[in-house]
Amino acid sequence: MKLKQSLEYNKYSFLNKLPFHAYVMKGFFIFRKLKYFLLLKLDVKSYKFISKRAFISRLFSFYSKENAKCLILTKVENDYLGKFNTFEVKFNLDMITKTATTQLEQYFQQFRKNIIGIDQEFESPYGQKQIVYTDWTASGRLYRPIEEKLMNEFGPFVANTHTETTISGTAMTKAYHRARHIIKEHVNASSDDVLITDGTGMTGVVNKFQRILGLKVPENLKNFINIPAEKKPVVFISHMEHHSNQTSWLETIADVEVIPSCEDGLFSVENLEILLDKYKERPFKIASITSCSNVTGIRTPYHEVAKIMHQHNGLCFVDFACSGPYVKIDMHPEDPESYLDAIFFSPHKFLGGPGTCGVLVFNKKLYQNLVPDNPGGGTVSWTNPWGEHKYIDNIEDREDGGTPGFLQVIKTALAIQLKDQMGIDNILKREHEIVENIFQELGDVSNIKILAAQHQDRLGVISFFIEDLHFNLGVKLLNDKFGIQTRGGCSCAGTYGHFLLHVDQETSTKLIDEITLGDLIRKPGWIRMSIHPTTTTEEIEYVCDGIKALAENHKSWALDYDYNPNSNEFINKNAQPLEDELVKNWFSL
Repeated sequence: MKLKQSLEYNKYSFLNKLPFHAYVMKGFFIFRKLKYFLLLKLDVKSYKFISKRAFISRLFSFYSKENAKCLILTKVENDYLGKFNTFEVKFNLDMITKTATTQLEQYFQQFRKNIIGIDQEFESPYGQKQIVYTDWTASGRLYRPIEEKLMNEFGPFVANTHTETTISGTAMTKAYHRARHIIKEHVNASSDDVLITDGTGMTGVVNKFQRILGLKVPENLKNFINIPAEKKPVVFISHMEHHSNQTSWLETIADVEVIPSCEDGLFSVENLEILLDKYKERPFKIASITSCSNVTGIRTPYHEVAKIMHQHNGLCFVDFACSGPYVKIDMHPEDPESYLDAIFFSPHKFLGGPGTCGVLVFNKKLYQNLVPDNPGGGTVSWTNPWGEHKYIDNIEDREDGGTPGFLQVIKTALAIQLKDQMGIDNILKREHEIVENIFQELGDVSNIKILAAQHQDRLGVISFFIEDLHFNLGVKLLNDKFGIQTRGGCSCAGTYGHFLLHVDQETSTKLIDEITLGDLIRKPGWIRMSIHPTTTTEEIEYVCDGIKALAENHKSWALDYDYNPNSNEFINKNAQPLEDELVKNWFSL
């Protein structure tokens, strides 16, 4: 179909239905990628005195000026887009992206094409938009081959485990055990390590682990427990923890110490050693640290921490929730003193992982219990009518009460195998390429403040704020204007936020008072974008262009939105409740 015919066929929505779009040049015009050319619409009221040469010059201040000589402008005579005149702009597609496609980007295309929803569109207040997903640290996405395997191969044999008499029960039991073996192998667990799967992610298993360790008591019994200070366990956490690895420890009987960062804002081994000396008489010392910040993607030297803890007769637990989909998890490295006593992670953050369970692996020497955390079916050897009973000796079986989440565990193993198939070295190299591109694009924009911007050696997590823009409005505008999926708030890392935003105790107390009174708009936060090795260079450029346009135009764009003080969210004045109908239809069988 020719361009003119297309415009006649769909008078006003033609541009909105094209597969790729971005606001550029301070929001004055839009370009969308077609098969062989870019289509631009130009506001003639803004540019009615601009020459063709000046227009090309402005366009290629956004792209490289060398490409201007390849550009051909042809005005479409019929003005089918209201006050806009439309220009057809043709040049080689290789010049569309500012960074050439790398071999790694091409390698990951074989996995990208199988992501469910990779081309999904939705209707925003500004027309049809394609979802551009940059929220990978919150959750991964469904992977078609995994979903099809679960449906077509595992599905016909689904039955309860706990039996090896029937074909269906035997098949599921063996599949469940095989999946558990794959998980333990992936983290280099030893024969002394125990695997427990529970809940929906790291939060569930870390709380379960704290109960297993005997560090949690019911809230209504705390007043009846008085542990001498010198006997209390002590837990050291980093300044970068997710709330799940901070608040959960605060609700135990242990003392909790935040390890102060070094002057550069990184994990400080020296400060850990100072705290270890302070608490050297404590009998039970634990370092429970993240492997990587879910706000900045900055990693911690957790194997070094483990070695130091062991030298001080302590333990080291590591939270791999953020980094698990991308890095090697090695509980037993070559250095025998650097082993990890326990690890936990959230497989739902893996590609193919949504719908999985939380994973906990720990050394069985830490298990001193006679009673399982969740007594029930499958945990006992025998019972009788007189109240006598005996629990199974095997720890993994004893702590797997009731029907296990066998499909969740199987899916976890499949997502892990997909990670291995992509290759950890490939994953990390591609993430490095993408992060480098993002810093090149956004690092010099004056009103975009990247958190911990001095540290570019990180996984693919970049958090930022734009001056005079509320983070929730920023996230909403990126969604509505560009289809870009990000996340606003403190990323469940409020303590780290104090360090990153330089919030002192006096300011913090004032903010808490205001928030308590319901003034939610004063709550600090940022916008977080997080990427995956399957993210393309073109997508990254598009996202960065959108963020720069947001930084330039947010004050005028904000006029289209109303603030809801109860939810701390911003709602477009012309928004339709499309999601309500969408979700309603999802549940129609």
